[in-house]
Amino acid sequence: MTSTDRTRILIVENEGLVGCDMATTLGKLGYLVVAICSSGEEALARFEEFRPDLVLMDVHLAGQLDGIETARELQRRGSVAIVYVTACADLDTVARARETHPHGYLLKPFNHDELRLAVEVAAQRHFEENERQRREHSYFEAFQSLADGVIAADLSGGVVFMNPSAARTTGWNAQEAIGRSLHEVFRIFQSTGEPAEILSAEAPADSTERTVYLTNLAGERVAIHDRSAPLRDAQGHLSGLIILFRAAVTAPAPMETAATTRNTAPLVDVVESISDPLFSLDSRWRVTYANASALRLFDRNLQNMLGLSLWDIMPSATRELHHEAFAHAMLHRETVNREIYLDEKQIWLELRGYPFGEGLLLLIQDVTARREEAERRNRIDRLESLGLLARGFAHDFNNLLTVLLGNISLAEMRLRNAITLPELHTAKQATLQAQNLVQQLLTFARGGAPIKTQLRLGDLIETFFTHHTRANRVEYRVEIQPGLPQVAIDSAQIRRMLSNLIRNAEQAQPEGGEIVVRCFAPDHAEMFPGEMVADTNFQPSGLAIEVEDRGEGIPAEHLPHIFEPYFSTRKADNATGLGLTVCESIAKAHGGSLTVSSEPGRGTTVRFYLPLDSDSEEADAFGLSKVFDTAPDLTNSNPRILVLEDDPLVRSLIVRNLTSNGFDVAETAEGTETVRLYQESFTQGRPYDLVILDLSIPNGMGGVRAMEKLRAIDPEVFAIVSSGYSDDPVMANPAAYGFASVLPKPYEPADMLRLVRNILSTRGIRRTSSQQD
Repeated sequence: MTSTDRTRILIVENEGLVGCDMATTLGKLGYLVVAICSSGEEALARFEEFRPDLVLMDVHLAGQLDGIETARELQRRGSVAIVYVTACADLDTVARARETHPHGYLLKPFNHDELRLAVEVAAQRHFEENERQRREHSYFEAFQSLADGVIAADLSGGVVFMNPSAARTTGWNAQEAIGRSLHEVFRIFQSTGEPAEILSAEAPADSTERTVYLTNLAGERVAIHDRSAPLRDAQGHLSGLIILFRAAVTAPAPMETAATTRNTAPLVDVVESISDPLFSLDSRWRVTYANASALRLFDRNLQNMLGLSLWDIMPSATRELHHEAFAHAMLHRETVNREIYLDEKQIWLELRGYPFGEGLLLLIQDVTARREEAERRNRIDRLESLGLLARGFAHDFNNLLTVLLGNISLAEMRLRNAITLPELHTAKQATLQAQNLVQQLLTFARGGAPIKTQLRLGDLIETFFTHHTRANRVEYRVEIQPGLPQVAIDSAQIRRMLSNLIRNAEQAQPEGGEIVVRCFAPDHAEMFPGEMVADTNFQPSGLAIEVEDRGEGIPAEHLPHIFEPYFSTRKADNATGLGLTVCESIAKAHGGSLTVSSEPGRGTTVRFYLPLDSDSEEADAFGLSKVFDTAPDLTNSNPRILVLEDDPLVRSLIVRNLTSNGFDVAETAEGTETVRLYQESFTQGRPYDLVILDLSIPNGMGGVRAMEKLRAIDPEVFAIVSSGYSDDPVMANPAAYGFASVLPKPYEPADMLRLVRNILSTRGIRRTSSQQD
């Protein structure tokens, strides 16, 4: 929208908290949220009242109409942009939504930047469409009322528009003229009776206007003054010709000669000054005309160009690839559009052919930038597709991993005193590795928000190498600067990044070599060379992890592409080209950076730099991780816990784990039932001590909405949010949604028990403190 116009937005969202959060975010960005609706019926009523520019539409709504049906009805009632904001990614829903031509499709969960980008793009596109329609309408109205005659033709010479004045002068009915040849409708001659050429748009203007003679449909001669101009579309492409003319002072009409019936002035003469290369071909593919731009493109002069075959001036592979399409267009008098690659100049050209005489008129456009942008968008589309796959896959797969890991861990605990089974330990490690693969895919596809806890990078590195399978003939050296402070990071993501960097270093030294891993606080001069430091006791504001190898190095021409998805020089080794892309996503998610320096034949150094003043907010809202391994005494000998989990296997595991450790557990599979049970218990004066909520419940109330309702019942409710969607914003910042802590899936039963006991202990301490106050 314009700088003085605020985009008016209507939010149609079944989840109240989500709608309010979107409204708050959009308000801060300067948009005007006119209303928030929970049903399609309400949205239709509010639409008539507020007339929004943009509607953010969920698919599953509270009323009888779903979001797609509502969007279709809104579009029938007026001009409005639709952006779907939904968790639905199945093919049927996407196909139905596509039929409404939405301006965007934003998948839940999303972060504020994704929402901002979707709304900005949709609002700008809607504004441009309205402007184009308004402009076309105003042009049409202006042309209709002009006293001068106006005729517009496309590049093939066909009439596409005629105003009433032109219709009166030429004698043609406007509707009958459209689609006919320009030379049939607008027949002009010089005073000598010779056919007159249509003036170029950039012909020099004389003080005395040109007078030509128009032969109208009735055969009468009319003296006119005329002028022409090229028509271009919004992208600047030549799309046709517009002619303006008016009656001149009456002059003797020329006698019709035989030449009068042969008005063969080529249309390309009109566009001699057009910047796009253009030339014409006869029926034998020979060049009969080329403008200056075409001559420059092919580095030829007019004498050398005329008479050449199209296939002689194009690359050798062009004929084999495109001859059939051009021949079909020439034979059937149809337009044709093809893209070719000009090897000698390394550019992509779009050739648009239009029937002209017995041959073709070819207009050439350099589309190299457009091709590169299309390839970039294709990469983005592939990433988005991978993101959809990853998110849908991760949730269900992590539920299964939770069941596997949980039952294996319970079996280990039961057999620990009786017998040790290495097979169980191996199965457990494989389950954890499977979890790592899922999280790597999810991090790459969506750049998941890290779930941070305070720890030391040096401890993480040392723990990593105790479990790392080392490559043959590779020497590993770990250098950790002593006294480094703790930092808030997602340990799983940092281990994943370190694993990718170590694997790359190993693959760069197939015959053996050395890998050095350093963890240190870089000094100011190293991070910011050339700057003076006044304080010699200056303490650096960040930590770094470096992975250095003595391998083959990276060629200079490959360095600019190493972070691009799917880029790899090891295709023969089935390399995916995702490793460094994942690492970059993790670094950015932590507020840090990833840099690479390399020299062919001398090795590569990759540095991850993490500022200490980066966002250090931890997912553990009450700092429970600091006492995570303690076993506090609970004042309540039999705490009551309410569980929301839709997966029966995971729910059974949770219940067995908690009940076997003395907890009184009630289980539910849908949020509405969870809220009902909590309400009943609270009314009876026996509120649950803790609630464990699954974040996502398909076709039901999930953890966020359930927590919203629970807090309305009991502001002191304590709850843990658990999910296989580790990249969800709720998991990274649970306190903002009212949760005490998070429990990412998969997890071991012992981890759940420690977290539950610490939260219950914290609850008891807080309540005792509040009573004393």
